[in-house]
Parts: sequence; structure tokens; C-alpha cells
Amino acid sequence: MWKARSREFYDLIEACVRLTRHVLRHLPLLRLPPVAQELKRQIYFTGASATAGIVMRGAFIGTLIIAYVIDVLEADVNLAVKILLLVVLREIGPLLAAVLVIQRSGTAVTTELALMRLSGEIASLRDMRIDPRDFLALPRVVGIALSNVVLTFYVQVIAVGGGMMLSALIVDIPLNELVDNFFQLASLMDIVYSAIKSFLFGVSIAVIACVHGLNPPGNSINAVPKAAVNTVMQSTLFVMLINVVFAYLVYGVLFFGLIRAVL
Repeated sequence: MWKARSREFYDLIEACVRLTRHVLRHLPLLRLPPVAQELKRQIYFTGASATAGIVMRGAFIGTLIIAYVIDVLEADVNLAVKILLLVVLREIGPLLAAVLVIQRSGTAVTTELALMRLSGEIASLRDMRIDPRDFLALPRVVGIALSNVVLTFYVQVIAVGGGMMLSALIVDIPLNELVDNFFQLASLMDIVYSAIKSFLFGVSIAVIACVHGLNPPGNSINAVPKAAVNTVMQSTLFVMLINVVFAYLVYGVLFFGLIRAVL
């Protein structure tokens, strides 16, 4: 069983690498109207339609962090805002956006492509000498990757801004003091770090979703939910691996690096 699992994982990596290379080589095809239309549709579904449900969650996370650090740990405002920045900008923001994209767009893309495969639509594209990777995978990978970056930034703004405003009411701390500490502690490095990481999250989620959608495990209708489940599990694994590796390469820390950063 271990050999079978290892072989399956190796095949997934190989398929993802091939699809990623294909997408990079065929980026100019995004100028074609049909492909550009698919790109716009994917960006709207992944980014714009997902913003409404994340407002309260983001604001709640920011408020919880500040209130807990100040009330429970009896820390000062400077430390509370610093932990807020470390948690939200570096880790929670990109991870929360990635989880949302996996749940919505990852499963939707896999299900859509798997149904197209089983219904013969993908075979029809090949009969017309249209590569399904160009018309189906390319706009979805680019659209999800770009949308995830924007969605991550939106989560960060809501979590930090909403958290500071609600904390000013709950913990009775002047809002201007929280804002001043935020601008003193925030750095461009944190923003660039989260943007690059969220882009890699989006690419990995989209590529895995397309690989499973274009190659469902079987020819029956039961293959569709199996492909969707594989996308969720493997996308989550890849996101966590990228997060750990990226944090270590950039900051030299593992497991969020909060202890070293605070000390």
C-alpha cells in the first residue's frame, strides 16, 4: 500500500508539473476572446462572489486576536498589534483565503471538468483540434491564482481594519493608538511575502483541481465526487507544505515563527 501511495503521489506531482509548464508556455493564448471570457468568468466566481461571506469572519479573527492578547495575556497595545500583523498578514490571511478557494473554486473546477470529461465534451474539443488545457485549464489556473491574491489582500484588510475598530469598542482602546502602532510595525516585506505566497497557493490549488478534473478516477458518475475529494485533500496538503517551506525560506522560522518574531 505504501508503494501504491508513493506512486500515486509521484504521478500527481508529475501531472501538476506538466500542466504548469503548459500553462506558462501558452499564456499568450489569454488574448483570444473565448479564453479571455473563461478567465473573466473564473475571476468573478473565485474572487468577486466570495467576498461577501468573509467580512464577518475576517473582522472576528482580528478582534479575537487583539482582545485575547490584551485582556488574557495582559499585553500592551504594541505587542497586540504586532501579533495581529504576524498572524494575519503572514499566515491567517493567506491560509483563510486559500481554504475558501479550495472549498469553492477547487471543488467547482474539478466537478465541472470531470463532468465535461464524462459527457464527452473534452473529447469533442480534441476532435476540433482544441487542446482542453488551453481552453479549460489555462484560464482557470490564471484566474484562480490572481483572484486568490486579491482575496487574500481583502481578508487582511478586513481582519486588521475590522479587528482594530471592533477592539476599540470592546477593549476600550483608542482607535488612533491601534492605527499608529499598525503603521509603525507594518512592513512592505510582510505584504510582498503574503502576496507571493497567496499566488503560489492559488496556482497549486488550480493546477491540482484541473489535473483531477481532466483525469477523473474512472468513467462512472461516482468518479466526480472522488475527484473533488482528492482535490480538497491534496490541495490542502500542498498549501500547508508551501506555507511551511516558504516561511522557513523567507524568515528562517517554522510554525508561524511567532516566538522568534515577538522575542
